[in-house]
Amino acid sequence: MFKHDEEWDAYLAELNGIEFICEEPSEELEETAKRLAEVYEARLPDLAAFILEEMETDGLGFGPLTVPELTAALGKPQIDLDTSVIHYMEQTLDDHIFDVEYEGDLEEFLVFTLDG
Repeated sequence: MFKHDEEWDAYLAELNGIEFICEEPSEELEETAKRLAEVYEARLPDLAAFILEEMETDGLGFGPLTVPELTAALGKPQIDLDTSVIHYMEQTLDDHIFDVEYEGDLEEFLVFTLDG
């Protein structure tokens, strides 16, 4: 399932339009990727609501956004299975990378940060 990518110097897999990345693939990580791919769409509104709340709390000036607007702007996610972080490198709101740390099978969202 995972294939080595020279550019990332890591292993990548894509399921349901979601890119998964890890340093060393295993059967356990493959199963985790499959579970996350299954629940991602259902959890996306809660994830977007979490990001919006964090943006407001941190005073980030992205203007008034709705959950559907943010969801549309996030773009393709990359989920790092080693660090439990979702990266949005293609989001269209600005030039930053949005990172969200999660727990379990996206049951809880812990930290939102901007990178870059």
